[in-house]
Amino acid sequence: MSLQELETVKKELAEISEFVKERGDQRVAAETTRLATAVESLVESSKQTRRSDLLNKLESETRRVDTGIYAGCDALDLVIVRSLHKASESFGGTPGAEAWGSRVKAAMDSVTVAGGNELVATSEAAQLWNDVNLETMVASLFSRINMPTTPFDIPLQLGDVNWYPGSENVSAKSTALTTARQTLTAHELVAEVPWSLTLEEDAVIAMLPEVRRTLVRNSAEVIDDVLLNGDTSATNGINSDGATITSTTPGKAHWLVGFDGLLHLPLIDNTSQANNLNGSVTAAAYNQALRLLGKYGVRNNESVFITDVNTYLASLVLDEVETVDKLGPAATILTGQLGVVYGHPLIVSEQMQLADSDGKVTDGATGTTGRILATNRSQWRVGFRRELSIETERDIQKRQNVMVVSMRIALSERTGSRSSATHTALQYNVTGVV
Repeated sequence: MSLQELETVKKELAEISEFVKERGDQRVAAETTRLATAVESLVESSKQTRRSDLLNKLESETRRVDTGIYAGCDALDLVIVRSLHKASESFGGTPGAEAWGSRVKAAMDSVTVAGGNELVATSEAAQLWNDVNLETMVASLFSRINMPTTPFDIPLQLGDVNWYPGSENVSAKSTALTTARQTLTAHELVAEVPWSLTLEEDAVIAMLPEVRRTLVRNSAEVIDDVLLNGDTSATNGINSDGATITSTTPGKAHWLVGFDGLLHLPLIDNTSQANNLNGSVTAAAYNQALRLLGKYGVRNNESVFITDVNTYLASLVLDEVETVDKLGPAATILTGQLGVVYGHPLIVSEQMQLADSDGKVTDGATGTTGRILATNRSQWRVGFRRELSIETERDIQKRQNVMVVSMRIALSERTGSRSSATHTALQYNVTGVV
């Protein structure tokens, strides 16, 4: 029975009660009152059921605090707040927290202390990692392996089998099978930030959304950066030509993570896979990069282009794609987008820097030429031994909260011989992009 029907019955009973009272039949009046009370109970029970259903529905959705100083916060934000409040408890409650807050406002130095407490619970960490994966442009192109150990060997397909003409009653010539494997070795990337904030709740809450966005953005950027630009050479690297960097050089140390990236293969390992275009970007330049891939550049679902922002913008005005008469409603002058060239996806990465005429990035200098990287996605593997880990710890003497973010990542190409690999190619010295 619906709530409206119950209300109707209640109204009718009230009318019956009034009718009976006028005639003085007390027994009927008592029975009517009892029935009316029962109906009111049913009405209230129905309301409670509807309220419970609504609350259960809200429980299944992502919820945020509606009002107060925590307004707009989700589960991850509240976990961070909880961590900070736990830290303040060791200083004797609110007075101690205020004293601690006033003493850490100016603290910006970095400290390294072993150990620490987990800041993000498992479910929130998984959500944050999913956000990072969505933000990556290069890493998402390749097959991802969750590494149970490091190094971790991936068995590859068997080698080709030789075929021969057959003769009756004669044993066929056999082929010894060859096996291969691809080895992933994880290397650690770590960022340490002394998070010196007051513990007043309004200040903490104001910073939380930005802290979260920064973690997602920076993690995605550094993953794509090392996959493209990783270089184990500390001197005259492909990103620091003319200089020597170390594992403590700010903004550059991550290139020394422990593996060579995609750009390293055509620039250093197999230079026959790199072409000095020395001219403006053209459709033919993309096609020439595909030709360098040979058989690895045939399948549209496997081979992709990766380019820098400037080269991409210059590609939008190519005659072949710009106007409606050439490309119809997909013309770049209408859409402002160029997602496919010769049937192959075109990916734009902010981590692909402008370079010098030799295809490398000179240390401390702004490049003036673009690059077009073509690669076969099936020939690379990206592995993670540790996904994004976020920890905080407290330095009592300096009154600092230190946040440490880390991951262990691996990259390997399939053939095992970079000097002869032809699955990745580069067009460099693309002029006229700045």
